[in-house]
Amino acid sequence: MMPVLNTPPLLSRPIFLLPCLLALLLMASCDTEDEPIPAYLTIGSFELEATNMQVHGSISQKITEGKAFVVDKASGVTHQLGTLTLPATVPVLLSGEVEVNVDPVIRANGNSLYPGIYPFYERYTTTLDLTPNVDAYVKPVTRYKAETVFEFIEDFEGTGHLFQDDRDENPLTFLENSSEDVFEGQFSGKVTLDTANTVFVVGTNQKYFLDFSTVGKVFMEVNYKTDIPLEFGVLAVDAVGGESPNFEFVVLAKDEWNKIYFDMTDLVATSSQKEFFFVIRGILPFENGQYKPEVANVWLDNIKLLHF
Repeated sequence: MMPVLNTPPLLSRPIFLLPCLLALLLMASCDTEDEPIPAYLTIGSFELEATNMQVHGSISQKITEGKAFVVDKASGVTHQLGTLTLPATVPVLLSGEVEVNVDPVIRANGNSLYPGIYPFYERYTTTLDLTPNVDAYVKPVTRYKAETVFEFIEDFEGTGHLFQDDRDENPLTFLENSSEDVFEGQFSGKVTLDTANTVFVVGTNQKYFLDFSTVGKVFMEVNYKTDIPLEFGVLAVDAVGGESPNFEFVVLAKDEWNKIYFDMTDLVATSSQKEFFFVIRGILPFENGQYKPEVANVWLDNIKLLHF
């Protein structure tokens, strides 16, 4: 005869399940109650503020992002928000008084893959109160750092300019002051090429002494609009006057005014020379046996060489 198994009645089983269900519901309730509610911080686009136009020239800028962090004033703990494309809104799990810090970020050499803090702009810092589930807004403002050295600024507003050294041996391809389609002010620099005059190379009228043992970061800023690709670089000058060209940077055709920052630090640091002319070159593209376009214009403005 088979043994009889003593199993609990079906109606008694919920007695054992009920405490477990209650515990799970209680835990879920606690999780919901304890979940922090963030404040929402909006960081607007950067503004570059003028301090002394005679020193720093134009305040045109292309600050695309900001590297942001906040400091909890009560605890002193820093909370990183990351590199943000501005304007941006981010949740912040803090409340009360905080210090907001935003570093200006640019795309050096036009490289969209490597955003970096621009060393010559100041960090923006402000203090505000954050409240959970409440919006807060800051409008970051920056300036050129006081220790910035402006080796030269060319805005093409004078009777001449710094890039009058015509190095292509063609007197018809020169950089002139032009009132046509200016970026700002009364004049911009302009070069015109055609099928009879296909190349221009211009350099600074004088050479500049940059000793990397005493000079830190070196950048060139340029506003430009161009129908053809342009090359920017240096002519390194040795002790007997010999010149070594290095066209390190290229910009592509752009039918609207654009701003670019060239990081020339490595160019200067790796050179065995300490004196440099700065040069710009453009060539009318030749494709499938013909020039395209047949006429090309290049506009330049606010060319700055700056370093620490």
